[in-house]
Amino acid sequence: MSGLKFRRKHIVHTFECDVKKEMTLPALINIMVETSGLQSRHLGNTNEQMSERGLSWIIIQYDMQITQMPKSRETITIETEAISYNRFFTYRKFRAFDEADNILVEVLTTFAMMDIKTRKLTQIQEELVAPYQAEKIRTMIRAPKIQAVNLETASELPFRVRYLDIDGNNHVNNAKYFDWMINSIDLEILKNYTVGSVNIKYEKEVNFGNIINSFVSVEEVEKDKVMTVHHIENDHAIACRANITWVKRN
Repeated sequence: MSGLKFRRKHIVHTFECDVKKEMTLPALINIMVETSGLQSRHLGNTNEQMSERGLSWIIIQYDMQITQMPKSRETITIETEAISYNRFFTYRKFRAFDEADNILVEVLTTFAMMDIKTRKLTQIQEELVAPYQAEKIRTMIRAPKIQAVNLETASELPFRVRYLDIDGNNHVNNAKYFDWMINSIDLEILKNYTVGSVNIKYEKEVNFGNIINSFVSVEEVEKDKVMTVHHIENDHAIACRANITWVKRN
């Protein structure tokens, strides 16, 4: 399964990095999604054209495998391709490479098409995906099942949704959820471990002014590897779930 590939270079800015001078997950996600938008514009499929039809792309799930997070001032190459689609979902790969073309990050992303007025999913319009030359499939590509938070051991942190958290779809930007999750993790994990994989699924929209609660519990996977188990709760409903694995630094 493959479609047209699109590549661009990106110099990792210091403001995209954390205290360890590594690119943050929200920054990486934003650059990847921007790259898919550039490909769409290159193919003549713009957000403006989608809006004229009363439609917008939304992200349902990321399944990320991370060898190494890009570092500050490093020049990386972001590659993307729409690989396949079915009646309701499209599947896109993102990859990040270092200057020697070694793969740093690979992401399988599930997109859906939303009716802007009803805020509900709608069937994929084939003329909109045709330029990407992705394969039409009958089945769904399923990411691994996301483990549920252990509420008996979980910690909880509230956040208010601010104006700058909202994107062009008039809801919280998908990258913002990583802020809420990572800021809920114990500092000792963030200092002593590096992220190895992420599986995150978005289930309900979150809007301006909402008060969300970020829950996290921690599971030991094996020696020198832990998993933080997350969900974001909004008005007593789960809006997003995620599992993040962390590998102990040398």
